[in-house]
Amino acid sequence: MRKTLVLLLVIIAFASNALAAPSPAGIRPVEYEKGVVLFVSPLEKSMQKEYLMEQGELVTIQLTTGPEAGKTVDTFNYISPRSPYAIRVKPGDKIIVAIAHDMGRTTYHVSDFDRFDYIYVLVGLFALTLIVFGGIVGFKSIFVIAFSTLFIFKFFISQVLASTINLTLLTLIVCAIIAILAQITISGRTIKTYAAILGTVGGVAIAGVLSAISIKLMHLNGLDTEEAMMLKATLLPSVDFEGLLFAGMVFGALGAVMDTTISISSALAEVKQAKPSATVKELFLTGMNVGRDVMGTMSNTLILAYTGSSLPLMLLIAAQENVSMLKILNLNMIVTEIARAMTGSIGLICAIPLTAIITAFLLRGKS
Repeated sequence: MRKTLVLLLVIIAFASNALAAPSPAGIRPVEYEKGVVLFVSPLEKSMQKEYLMEQGELVTIQLTTGPEAGKTVDTFNYISPRSPYAIRVKPGDKIIVAIAHDMGRTTYHVSDFDRFDYIYVLVGLFALTLIVFGGIVGFKSIFVIAFSTLFIFKFFISQVLASTINLTLLTLIVCAIIAILAQITISGRTIKTYAAILGTVGGVAIAGVLSAISIKLMHLNGLDTEEAMMLKATLLPSVDFEGLLFAGMVFGALGAVMDTTISISSALAEVKQAKPSATVKELFLTGMNVGRDVMGTMSNTLILAYTGSSLPLMLLIAAQENVSMLKILNLNMIVTEIARAMTGSIGLICAIPLTAIITAFLLRGKS
């Protein structure tokens, strides 16, 4: 009886893997619900050989969401020791269960771990620290972050899918709106805010121009990640992936540039308040002194951020001792990451003198 159950579950597991393909008319799509693992029973070696399985286990799951919440089901979880994508579960794990309906039979399969509950904890902790240490400014920061995220997802992504607006123009419009709303919401309608906005727009525009030139001259196609290649090959073959690469470069620089420009304009506003007789030249030189201190740390922040996200790529390069460095350094993914870091850093650096001179002129004659 146990062998019969195992064989049935093996067939079910492999059948459910095929359900990722588009469903023909009349067949219900795969549903996903949450569940918790109750028991895990490893297969005996004799059974593994009999069913040609390298490694597998019987998993008992209790569904916790959906119309079948509370129901207990059994499934076979196939595990390949050579696969980096194997999902190894243990009792108590929260998981996502794929529920398939095929030929009048309902089958269940371990799809992935349920990770997002922990994301809620991290987001809540992040919001709490912002409010505790930032007060009203922290609360405004939460609003700005929420707006920026929703604006990109709801407006930018939808426009990309619709393909009605040039991606370069769309990216610059989105960046300008985010910069204006963020700076005004956090700092209010003041001279330092307007100076920071103008400096941000200028710095991001420079980063955008360099990004566009780099993409053109270096023949970058935007297909530097697995996700981009999958989208190009399957779901979105008509999307301008070069434009998406441009947008990614500019969005990556936007946050750091905003941080730098408001730091400089705020510092100069404080100097002008403490010394009303300060001239435009004195304010500009002060802004440059502040900017030089910010320049090193923020540029390093950008480089470290891109380096941190590329650690597997760096390890891949280091492990290929017999491969020509000439070939490696000219790979699309390598050049893309370098161009992304350099264009953002240059835009950040150029935003410093722009913000300093704009703030100095706007504050002239003000007491």
